[in-house]
Amino acid sequence: MSSEFAIIEDYFKPISVNDSAVVIGIGDDGAVLSLPSNKQLVVVTDTSIEGVHFPKDTQPFDIAWKSLAVNLSDLAAMGAKPAFFSLALSLPTGLNQNDWLKDFALGLKTLAKKHSISLVGGDTTKSTVLSITITANGWVDKDKAILRSTAKVDDLIFVSGNIGDGGLGLKKLNNVQGFQSAIQRLNRPNPRVELGLKLVGLASSAIDISDGLLVDLKHILDASHVSANVNLDDIPMTLEVKKYSAEINNPFFALTCGDDYELCFTIPKNKQHVLQTIQKQLSVSLTCIGQIVDGKKGVIQLKSNHQHLQSKANAFQVEGFKHFV
Repeated sequence: MSSEFAIIEDYFKPISVNDSAVVIGIGDDGAVLSLPSNKQLVVVTDTSIEGVHFPKDTQPFDIAWKSLAVNLSDLAAMGAKPAFFSLALSLPTGLNQNDWLKDFALGLKTLAKKHSISLVGGDTTKSTVLSITITANGWVDKDKAILRSTAKVDDLIFVSGNIGDGGLGLKKLNNVQGFQSAIQRLNRPNPRVELGLKLVGLASSAIDISDGLLVDLKHILDASHVSANVNLDDIPMTLEVKKYSAEINNPFFALTCGDDYELCFTIPKNKQHVLQTIQKQLSVSLTCIGQIVDGKKGVIQLKSNHQHLQSKANAFQVEGFKHFV
């Protein structure tokens, strides 16, 4: 096994790009960073563990891509512009290290370059299980970060893209025929960084959909002390997801499966016309799925064809992904 310093020099130092905010990057005991004036720093951290967040046979390129993407998705939800990130990598013994690291570093570099984010440091260790922890940082104008706690009654609820593809991809990993697109969405999610930047000053609240639409929307409702009406018929889903939901007789699959990494956000009614321009600029679909209403915090009233679905929802697991069960 190569030394920690050789791994850093060979595979990860090339991902550290020139950035005016990075005074000292990889190669010292710590990074030295300059904060732009009138900006605030947004810091997010996510850990991905083999067998929990990705299957054992997942390709290293995809592992790296997704590990960074989930952090970029968090930055997007807060309207932050990506700046730099650090990586803590725990490698199990017996891994074909050179080939694995080469492919992993390429996946990391590919997505980092796409969003102009620089690797500035981290750590590598030996472990019994493969584990990747990334801490990403981004800039927002002072007091302009989009929060979960500022949704208002009568705001409209929107989601980007389609919901349920990543969850379907996970279900079909061993039966890939006809589901390559869903599996691609699972392994290489597209963090909505550009959309998050456009929503600054426009959205009243936002969250990225990682654990499932319902549970993540509930985080907004809890933080904002409001309720929501959501129309199941308006949830944007691909035909494949709709077919799978029908096959398993669970209309709530797409709302609970997680791994979407789309944005769920709220917006005042009088500003929704601006979204039409954003959709065209970014070539991303933005769909209204409901409305914020007054009521007990955290409550979501599901409707379909103007009928309440709460009794039927109770027959299914609608909580979303749980880390500690």
